[in-house]
Amino acid sequence: MEPYKLLIELLSQIEKNVSGPSETEYWAKLPISIVHLRRLFRFTFGIPLQSYIRSRKLANSVEKLMLTEKRILDISMDCGYEHEQTYIRAFKREYGLTPGECRHSGKNIHITPPLHLFPKNNICGNLVYGPDMIMVPSFHLIGRMYQIEMAESVTKAPEAAKQFWWNKRHKVPNTVEPNIYYGLTRIIHPSLSWTNYLPALRVNSLNDIPDGFTGDTVPTSLCVGFRYIGNHHYEEIDVLRAEALYHAIDRLAAEHKGRYELMDSGFFFEKIDTDAYDGQFCQMEWFAPIRVRQT
Repeated sequence: MEPYKLLIELLSQIEKNVSGPSETEYWAKLPISIVHLRRLFRFTFGIPLQSYIRSRKLANSVEKLMLTEKRILDISMDCGYEHEQTYIRAFKREYGLTPGECRHSGKNIHITPPLHLFPKNNICGNLVYGPDMIMVPSFHLIGRMYQIEMAESVTKAPEAAKQFWWNKRHKVPNTVEPNIYYGLTRIIHPSLSWTNYLPALRVNSLNDIPDGFTGDTVPTSLCVGFRYIGNHHYEEIDVLRAEALYHAIDRLAAEHKGRYELMDSGFFFEKIDTDAYDGQFCQMEWFAPIRVRQT
C-alpha cells in the first residue's frame, strides 16, 4: 500500500479506537510490518508512533475527566490502561499534574490534537511534508560539477546524482557524513538557461579537493525545508516523481508567500540520508533560502 494511504488509514484507526485497543491492534489489518510503519510515521511526523498514540489516549481521557463524573479508575480502563496507577503516572508525565488535580485545578490543559494528511501531501501516492523554517549552519561540499539545462533538470540531475554516488563519492576525502548525499544547485544568472549542479558529500574543509572535483560552501541561511517520503529506493526518484515533487513544493511554498519570500533564484539543495532507507521507504529533504517578510 502507498505511504499516503497507509497513514490515512492508520490515523483514522487511531481516532476510531482511541479509547480502547492496544497499539498493535491499530495496524493489525495494514499490509506492513510494525518496524516499517513506525519508521514511516517518524519520517512523516517527526515523532514516535507510540508517543502519539499515548498522547491521543490521554487527550481523550482529559475530555472524560472534565465533562463526566466517571471514576479515574474507569477512565483509565477506558483508555486501555490495566492499572490506575500506570494511567496516573502517564497523565502526570504528559501534563504535569495528576488526573485528580486536573479535574479540580481550573488550569488550561494543552492536549495533542489529531494529526492530519491532506491531498496536497499526496505525491503519486507518496508524501511531501512541509514547509518548515530551518536555520541551516554553513557547511562545505566536495563533488563533481555538472552544467544542466533547466529544461532537462528533472532527468539530468538524478542521473548525475547516481553516477556520482556509484562511481565518484569514494574519492572525496575528509567526509563528515559519508552516507548522506547532497545535491547543490546554483543559479548563476537568471538570464541563463542552465544551472550548476554539484552532487557532493559534506567535508570538514576545502583544503584537499581532488583533481576533477569542485568544492563549494553553503552559507548560513534561514531556509524553508520540505520532506519527501517515498515507497521506493532513493535511487528510483524518476522523472515523474521529481516533477510531482517540485510542483508540490512550488504549490506549498506559494501558500506561505504572505510570511516569507522564497530565495531559490540563488541556490537550493537536496539531502538524502542513504542509511534512512529501511528496505521499503526512503526520505529526501529539500532546502532553499527564504527571507521573512516584514509586517
